[in-house]
Amino acid sequence: MIKRINSLGRKRIPTSQVSIAVHDGDPRRFSASIDLSETDWPLDAIVVIEAMCAGSPNVKRIECGTISRLIAPQDSPLDGITGRNVFFSLKVIDRTEKIGRLLGFADNLRPIQTGKQTEVGRRGLLPVEAVSLGQEIWRIDFREQDVFLLVNQDVPRLSERMRSDPRIYSIVYPEVIRRVLSKAIDENIDLDEDDDRWQALWLRFGRTFHQTRDNPPNAEDEEEKEAWIEQVVNGFCKTHGLMDRFAIALQGADGSDE
Repeated sequence: MIKRINSLGRKRIPTSQVSIAVHDGDPRRFSASIDLSETDWPLDAIVVIEAMCAGSPNVKRIECGTISRLIAPQDSPLDGITGRNVFFSLKVIDRTEKIGRLLGFADNLRPIQTGKQTEVGRRGLLPVEAVSLGQEIWRIDFREQDVFLLVNQDVPRLSERMRSDPRIYSIVYPEVIRRVLSKAIDENIDLDEDDDRWQALWLRFGRTFHQTRDNPPNAEDEEEKEAWIEQVVNGFCKTHGLMDRFAIALQGADGSDE
């Protein structure tokens, strides 16, 4: 069970202080390099790494000792973490209180080195993950650290076609944008901050497609919120010519001009 944590007064840990490699296997394994030598947290504060993946509620939690005696994971198993989009969080926790207090964190850490079973590289705006969805074709997975587009793994090549086939992405992505922007606005974050949370990234993305580049309205103003989102969706569709691409692709698939 994940222990309760009081996050009041937490500080961000620069992602440059953590690097992670994921190695193929059954289960996969990971190693981490952590440098917290220039921090001023209590020497007995606990350091924890949590591993997660898109489409699964599972969290793999590994304790890495304390600030004074840090033991970075080496070849640690990722049992229960099965998706290709694996991401990590690093937390520094003060456990001198009844409810542990979160002193510092770095979230949405992506592996800088992987094998064939894992996505590598920088964070994308909307990672796509193939998972078991029954008779559902796609679903949005909102996480604290990120938002993912889940697609049904039983439809051949759907994750690749979701990015490249206009007969699919022209229909799906406008609705994805509506839902994600609505959720992001409801979080009431401050876009003026230097923030890399998914809500801020998506709202900045939306602003680039808005007709007058306006910031999103307050969540309480439902009419303004819906109007802003629709302008963004219209701008996105127009910029990428979604209707034209869909029609051309459909015509090619049908082999006719009708």
